[in-house]
Amino acid sequence: MYRSNTLGADPTLTNTGGGNTSSKLMETDPLTGDSVEVLWVKGSGGDLRTAKREGFASLYLDRVRAMRPLYLGSAARGPKTPAEDRMYDLYSHCVFNLNPRACSIDTPLHTFVPTGTWITSIRTR
Repeated sequence: MYRSNTLGADPTLTNTGGGNTSSKLMETDPLTGDSVEVLWVKGSGGDLRTAKREGFASLYLDRVRAMRPLYLGSAARGPKTPAEDRMYDLYSHCVFNLNPRACSIDTPLHTFVPTGTWITSIRTR
């Protein structure tokens, strides 16, 4: 949250009220007790500079990554396509710890980029 709020507060980096950030963290699965990798991505809506924990969607990263063949197998894929819409509808099957927050439309980018913290919707000049 700190990194997200700091990035969101800088008007040279993000548009007011916009931007998405993500982090990939190891968490304890509440059902199995196993350590699992979780993608925390700022959810749809809300202001990046004031986002709190409840403003972030949490997804089992391995489940989101498992959807990649579904996307790649679609004849028409890319932004604003039915393939992208189908992917978004499947995210509810990937939710970690019953988190009700809707994830960002940018979730695939945050998922498939290697480790680290990422920001999308960067301000353009």
